[in-house]
Amino acid sequence: MKKASAFSKQTIDFLAKAGRQKSPLWLDKNRPEFEKVVLAPLKNLAGHLKTELQPLARDYRFPQKGIGRLKRPAPWAAEHGGHLYRNWMTYSASVPRTSRFEHNPNLFFMIDTTDPKDTVLVAGGLYMPSSKQLRALREAIAVNATAFEQLFATKEFSRCFPGGFSDERISSRPPRGFDPNHPRMPWLKLQAFFVWKPYTRREFTSRDFPRLVARDFKQILRLNALLDQVIRGYSPKTLPVKTKAQQKAATSELLERLADVEAPRRPMDF
Repeated sequence: MKKASAFSKQTIDFLAKAGRQKSPLWLDKNRPEFEKVVLAPLKNLAGHLKTELQPLARDYRFPQKGIGRLKRPAPWAAEHGGHLYRNWMTYSASVPRTSRFEHNPNLFFMIDTTDPKDTVLVAGGLYMPSSKQLRALREAIAVNATAFEQLFATKEFSRCFPGGFSDERISSRPPRGFDPNHPRMPWLKLQAFFVWKPYTRREFTSRDFPRLVARDFKQILRLNALLDQVIRGYSPKTLPVKTKAQQKAATSELLERLADVEAPRRPMDF
């Protein structure tokens, strides 16, 4: 039985080299190496994620074709010194968009050779919410942030993403219309609601790497379920008033989704 392709140091080296190229023939000349060290392990990862996660996220699309494209758009290359190829690689899965103006919560994997510290990472959540989505999330958190608090406190989730929401994109001032002294003001100031984590070089080059990514993505699916309920399930302006018992039941129902998912304990020292 043929062994599945794994990422390696050569994967990162090839992408870094690609980013310096200006010849339109370079990729064709180096295609065998590209397919071996970049495309094959990426396809292996994509296939594993689809197998493991599709039953848990039936509405998500896990691309298997058209992935791993290196060539940049010609206009971009012309404006940036003629560099024709990307020095990074990504893979993303989400529910297909129905609006050109709004994104859905997603699962995101990236190899970025320009970042020596966090070269390989996964992320997920809602990175570019529309103004409508952002308002809905802030309203929901202002009313009751318990569901997010309880998710972030679970052992499985906190092992993978101990910091909770990333503060990479945050407003400098409290958003208009919200109490500046609200106890969850750090969350209310967020302009994006996502989590992320890097991988070590040893993890990235391990044949178990697709399994590790799938485990982390299963935790992100729990977060995405909460985000999706907020941006799709109700309008904050018409949110029905619930009793404490009803709120507790609703929160428990959300947290039970994928509650049996386990997550690996590992250091973030890439």
